Amino acid sequence: MNFQHDLKTEIFAKFDAIRSYVDSFKLEPEFSKEFNARNNRYQNIVAEERNNLLRVMAKLTAYSNNAPSDAVKVMLEVNNFERIFHGFDLTRVAQIDPNFLVENEWDNIKVIRFKKKIVAIIRCASLLKCSNIDNSSIESFFKNYRIPTEIKILSDIDLFWNQFDLVLAEYIRLDMPYFKNITTLLHLLLYIGFPCVKPDLIVMKVAASTGIVKGKINHNTYNPKERKAVVKTIQEYCLLRGIKPAVMDLYLLIHGGQKDSLQYVNHRYVPFSI
Repeated sequence: MNFQHDLKTEIFAKFDAIRSYVDSFKLEPEFSKEFNARNNRYQNIVAEERNNLLRVMAKLTAYSNNAPSDAVKVMLEVNNFERIFHGFDLTRVAQIDPNFLVENEWDNIKVIRFKKKIVAIIRCASLLKCSNIDNSSIESFFKNYRIPTEIKILSDIDLFWNQFDLVLAEYIRLDMPYFKNITTLLHLLLYIGFPCVKPDLIVMKVAASTGIVKGKINHNTYNPKERKAVVKTIQEYCLLRGIKPAVMDLYLLIHGGQKDSLQYVNHRYVPFSI
């Protein structure tokens, strides 16, 4: 028991050091704007995404499979995705012929890397449209699954994972593309304002460097149990330090050198590497 306590104390001290190091290279006002946006994600996301869950799923699908985050961000800003997928109207997207988009629009969205993502987005629309429960809006997702939107006490972390498992089971049952996977589902929850992080390649590398999990040659091979352990440890750290996991996620991505996140630190910053 003391060993586990000492290990967490050591891990949390390393997280403190990561935050302190990043803070010494902050680029303002860019860093503070992103910090505040992540701090208030839950309150703002419904308006920002027009209460459209499919829009969020499509964006996160675009970013998945190590697509270049900076290039995907530019593509989204020029609204090619929005136009091609009809404003993410469920009925219209569910009726799209994926071959038509591949033949006529691929050059406009090829930064997403894989054409199979077009099929996946169309299938997400069909499944959301035909689901037994109304979960087509972001607000309905909050209502139906009752995942805590904040971690105020330790038991909230257990409640988070209990409810998370219900969502994951539902998406596995539906065979929901991408989001039946623990990492991508956590990315969805993070994006729409729930207290978690996405345990992707960068986060798992950093987690291994702090001792939460054992290091691996291929950091994409961590199993769901290991990824949950990382997210849960970060949730516990955030509860203890009084910060939100979405904010800690920003620090971890900067520390790990994610391209899009490096815009929030100055050119003298040297990311962590293995």
